[in-house]
Amino acid sequence: MSLRLPARVQGLSLVELLIGLAITALVMAPLVPMLQTASAAAGVGQEQIALQRDADFVLERIASRIRATPPSTTLAGKPSGDWLKPAVYSVNNGVLVEQQGKESYVLAESVTAFELSTPVNDSAQPLIKVSLSMARGGSSTSAVATVRMGTAQ
Repeated sequence: MSLRLPARVQGLSLVELLIGLAITALVMAPLVPMLQTASAAAGVGQEQIALQRDADFVLERIASRIRATPPSTTLAGKPSGDWLKPAVYSVNNGVLVEQQGKESYVLAESVTAFELSTPVNDSAQPLIKVSLSMARGGSSTSAVATVRMGTAQ
């Protein structure tokens, strides 16, 4: 049994195929820059989220240290670095470091500003305000927390 093919098999000619590819290229050309822009925006968004997550971690760690520190009414006469002893916080070359005795821990990188301050407070358990600013790539974030000293349960 032999199969016979019709004299002319239907299909696409090379010209028809090239025309189809040219039309597809014309439709896709404007979409490429749009996809590149969307990809870049997603990268910036992810960087912003990562920075905010790092800032939240640092603030929560320092806030827990503030709550665990026995309250002192003489904060006004001491430098802010002595408020939370034995923990001391410092920024060196954009890196926030927590020093506890001989141990030191890197809390965050890309730190542009860090400050501990006390709002005016006459309470036996003073408030401490922690301010942190970070910047990395094209993203930046600032976070602030105000915590009452010595309230750990």
